[in-house]
Amino acid sequence: VSPVLGKPMIAHDADALAASVGDDESVSAPGTIIQSVIVTASVLEALAAAGKPMRLTELAEQLGEAKARIHRHLATLRSVGLVDQDRSSERYRLGWKLVNLGQVAAEQFEIRAIAEPFMLRLRDLSRQTVVLSVPVNGEAMVTAVMESANLVTISVRRGARLPAHASSQGRLALAFALPKLQKRILARKLPMLTPKTVTDPALIRTRLAEIREQLYEHAPGETLLGISALAAPLLDHEDRLVGIIALVGSEQDIPTPVEPEQLRLTQACAAAISAKLHATAYRRLGVSWAKEFDLD
Repeated sequence: VSPVLGKPMIAHDADALAASVGDDESVSAPGTIIQSVIVTASVLEALAAAGKPMRLTELAEQLGEAKARIHRHLATLRSVGLVDQDRSSERYRLGWKLVNLGQVAAEQFEIRAIAEPFMLRLRDLSRQTVVLSVPVNGEAMVTAVMESANLVTISVRRGARLPAHASSQGRLALAFALPKLQKRILARKLPMLTPKTVTDPALIRTRLAEIREQLYEHAPGETLLGISALAAPLLDHEDRLVGIIALVGSEQDIPTPVEPEQLRLTQACAAAISAKLHATAYRRLGVSWAKEFDLD
């Protein structure tokens, strides 16, 4: 049976699936994580993030994997309709079956629907723009924005990808990413977007460890001079990152050092959303339940 939509798998599909296993079928711990599935997920995320078809060589280089290994995964994904290949250019893109899977997934779990009432409350309390992002391949992608009611507002475009090394949301996404993905991203040349951008991998690794301990990150003027963001993670019952909530404004409005009340409101909002997903990380950190976000 095909792993997609429960349809019978034709013979050549089954052969392709079997061929893809081989050396890729290893586990990081007995009976827990299958490495080939992690690679497959990375392939799909990379194709989604690119926003355009990709060549095999480009995809393998981006993922830091051998071309032969990525080719086996692409062949298998193509056999079950999760990836398509353009015959003329030989480039790969996401397949049509992912549309169906995405629609079903959106119906089953929609972090935006859960977060929006809390985002509205945070915006009104903080008087700053509130942004919701989701982790994608070690970076943060903006999925919802609630602009402040100030005379001059700062906004972020939906669908924007925020750099992993140079934004509060991006570093949060990277902090909760798999170590292999962290290593791959930090091995790249990290562009200095402003004079305040942190590009030293060692310093960033230290920051990532701090983020996991303190459950927030602040990035003043690192992506764009004059713009500051204060972010906190949205976690599920297994402390996995499912989203990121952030205040975005001018460096004057979201200053350095972090203003205690802004941090309290941002973490309280993130804690309230995470509680809907049965997370316990904020409670362990000692972040108390804030009556402002009691929306039941």
